[in-house]
Amino acid sequence: MIWRLIPSLARLPRRLAKDERGSALVEAALGIPILLSAMIGVFEIANFYFVSASVENAVLHASRFGVTGGAADGITREDQVRAVIAQQTFGMVDMDTVSIETLVYEQFGDIGEPEPFTDDNGNDLWDDGEDYSDVNGNGTWDDDMAIAGLGGAGDIVLYRVNYESNSLTGFMDWAHRALNISATVAVRNEPF
Repeated sequence: MIWRLIPSLARLPRRLAKDERGSALVEAALGIPILLSAMIGVFEIANFYFVSASVENAVLHASRFGVTGGAADGITREDQVRAVIAQQTFGMVDMDTVSIETLVYEQFGDIGEPEPFTDDNGNDLWDDGEDYSDVNGNGTWDDDMAIAGLGGAGDIVLYRVNYESNSLTGFMDWAHRALNISATVAVRNEPF
């Protein structure tokens, strides 16, 4: 009996090589995860670019509002700037976690510059005891001479929004941290 099985066992590899039943199932099992990963990746990238463009657009709209100096009764200018950003991001930005910073300068060339100081020891760093000009009036030397706020007529105002965007689907949350989206614009306030 066992001698009869040996010839059929010998032909088994040739028969299996010619048999195509179930090949579509194997191909689908290999291809579907790749296809789904690619589709989800496209959605995630599209979402990132949409949120990024929305944040940039929101900063531009907020700065356009801010340069006018206008404010509605009972609402501060800062709250109105925040409302403009919320409206222009179409609910895609969590306003509880977004960072909105407005800094006031006298000139465009002052943006990001430290307060002037006398470098007594020549190390290009401000050290305790060295004289400085307190441009922003806070009583200490700062590496950025800006004053927080929306400024007055003719002031230069830097609007900066930072937002950590989360994954749209959550599919790749294990592989990366939140993506930081940042937008900045500097404008001169109108005379108001």
